[in-house]
Amino acid sequence: MSRFAWSTVCVLVAVGLILALVENVSYQACLLAGLGACYVALLAAGSLVPRLDFYLHAVRRGPADHPWVALTFDDGPNPATTPLLLELLQRERIPAAFFFVGEAARRYPDLVARAAADGHLIGNHSDRHGYGWAVSSAEQIFAEFAAASRTLAGILGQPPRFVRTPAGVSSPHLADALQRLQLRNVAWDVRGLEGVYRDPERIAAWVARRGRNGSIILLHELYYGVCHFKPGQVLATAQLTIERLRSRGFHFVRLDRLLEQPDHAAVSSDRNTSLETGALLVEKGAGQAMGYCDVATIASRAGRAG
Repeated sequence: MSRFAWSTVCVLVAVGLILALVENVSYQACLLAGLGACYVALLAAGSLVPRLDFYLHAVRRGPADHPWVALTFDDGPNPATTPLLLELLQRERIPAAFFFVGEAARRYPDLVARAAADGHLIGNHSDRHGYGWAVSSAEQIFAEFAAASRTLAGILGQPPRFVRTPAGVSSPHLADALQRLQLRNVAWDVRGLEGVYRDPERIAAWVARRGRNGSIILLHELYYGVCHFKPGQVLATAQLTIERLRSRGFHFVRLDRLLEQPDHAAVSSDRNTSLETGALLVEKGAGQAMGYCDVATIASRAGRAG
C-alpha cells in the first residue's frame, strides 16, 4: 500500500472519530476544516517532492558499494546542445542517460537515434513536458507517457524501460500508468539546479560536493518550455561536473547498469562495449540505430563470456 493510500485511510479514520466524539458542531467544523487543509497540503507535497515516494516509488540512487555515479540529462533533444554533449561524452568515454521529451523527439529524431547509437540510454520524459497531466484522469496520464514511449519506440525500434516525470511530479494514477507501460520510475540523488546556479563552476561544485557512491546525477539541456541555456554554458557545466566528480575518485556507469547492480568488472566491460558498439553504428549511419539495443546486448554478453 502506498503512502498516499495509508494517509487517506488515516484521514478517513480521523474524520470518523471527529464526527463520533466531538459533539459541538462549531468544533467539528473547525477540526474537519483543519484536517482537510492538512490533507490537501500533504497531497500537494506528495506530488511535488519525489523523495517522499508518496504516490509511488522513484529510484534515486544505485548501490553504494563502489565509487560509481550515473550521469543523466533531461529535457532534450535540442539541436543546440545535444550534439555538443554527445561529442563531450564520446571524448570522455562516458555512457549517460538522456530523458527525452516526446514532442521534441518527433522534431529531432536523428538526435535521438544518434544518442542511442553512441551507447547512451534513452528514457521517457513525458510527451509534452506539461504539468496538467498530474491532475488529469488515469487515461489522460497514461496517454501522456504512452505517446512519448510510442515516439521513442518508432525511432529506436523498442520502447524505453525508464521514465522520469517532469520535475519528478507524481499523482495518484501515475503508478498504474507506468506499470501498464512497463516503465521504471527514476528520480535523482543530486541535481544541478541550473536555474539557480547559472555559473557552470558553481553548478559543478554543488554536484561534486553532494555526489556519493551510487548517485544519480541530473543535469539539464534546457528547461523545456521555460527557458534555454546558452550551449556553451550547458557544455561547460557537463565538462566541469565530470572533472570534479572524477577528481573525487568517482567513475561513470550507465544508469541501467547501475540500477541492475552488476559486479564492478562487468560494469567496466559494458561501458567500453557500449561506446565501441555505438561508434560502429555511427560510422554506418544513424538510420541503423534501431538495431542498437539488440546489438549492444549481444556484444555485452560476448564481452562477459570472454
